[in-house]
Amino acid sequence: MRTPAAGAALRLAALAIGLSAMLGRAIEVIDITHAEYIQEIYGNSNRPVKVYVKMYHDSPALLCTTQELSEKELVDPYFIWVGPSGRNIKGEPYVRISETGSLVLRSFDKFMSGDYTCTVSYKDVEKNKDYLHVIFLMFRFREPDYSFKFSTRYHTHECHDPSNSRFFRKFKSVEKELIADLTCRITDVEMKCHVVKVPHKGLITELFITFKVDPFGYGWEEVCRKFLHDCEDETNRRVDKARNRIEAFFKKQSIALDKMKDNMPTFYYIANSLKTVRVDHCRPGFGKNKLTHLDCSECCVVCDHGMYSPNNDVFCRPCTSVKINYYGATAC
Repeated sequence: MRTPAAGAALRLAALAIGLSAMLGRAIEVIDITHAEYIQEIYGNSNRPVKVYVKMYHDSPALLCTTQELSEKELVDPYFIWVGPSGRNIKGEPYVRISETGSLVLRSFDKFMSGDYTCTVSYKDVEKNKDYLHVIFLMFRFREPDYSFKFSTRYHTHECHDPSNSRFFRKFKSVEKELIADLTCRITDVEMKCHVVKVPHKGLITELFITFKVDPFGYGWEEVCRKFLHDCEDETNRRVDKARNRIEAFFKKQSIALDKMKDNMPTFYYIANSLKTVRVDHCRPGFGKNKLTHLDCSECCVVCDHGMYSPNNDVFCRPCTSVKINYYGATAC
């Protein structure tokens, strides 16, 4: 006969077991939710497949099959992957090949660009021998470094007024101070004075000011040393922040001028005259090509064989004086 105390103990034990089971299931759900997602790319038996991999990131899983063949049963499949050097890459430290023949290239580096060929030999369900040959063209890319070009206009009394130069010096000082903590720099600052005929307002004298902002100011190299491989994302984040500050600075001027309509100063910002244009740059050995790399047209892709880029231009150049048979050349 079960006593009330014994019954209570059994109920508590059952509750504890139930809670443990629930907690265990919850942990399993969390693990599944955080499982690593790897993109898979099928091969094509008729043409090479282009694949773009960001610097120092893992490649997608390259499948040694076509989408059509993946729906069929293969008996005793045997996979061989050959890299750009023409050698079997199984066992290389940067290579991960699964038992089903898919290939992942770890921490994609400059030397890893090129052709990767997989051959799978197999038998079909009727024991007939067959094989498939697929090629993947792998290209390393990086996001472009970018800068911003600004143009704006200010009202002045006349073009030959000596105070224009004093205003310009003050303007440059204020803009420089605005972004000083971001290791960004202001370059190519220019001012020109013009007389403008404005509809319904007659002739107005204006100062046309242009300047550029990039993330390579004093101390940027020190910032980059904190990053394991490359800091393009950080430099772009900083120059984006600089752009936001500059645009906010001019917006505040517009708001302030709305309150001063009856007492305008000599120099004042022409409302809505600020224009911002992003300018992309590629690191040496990289460039953009919308024809060759349509699927990554805004990427800075490693320069192909026979091409090079010695500076921060956005395009790779053909080299005709010597033969370049590797990717990412920086000299001809």
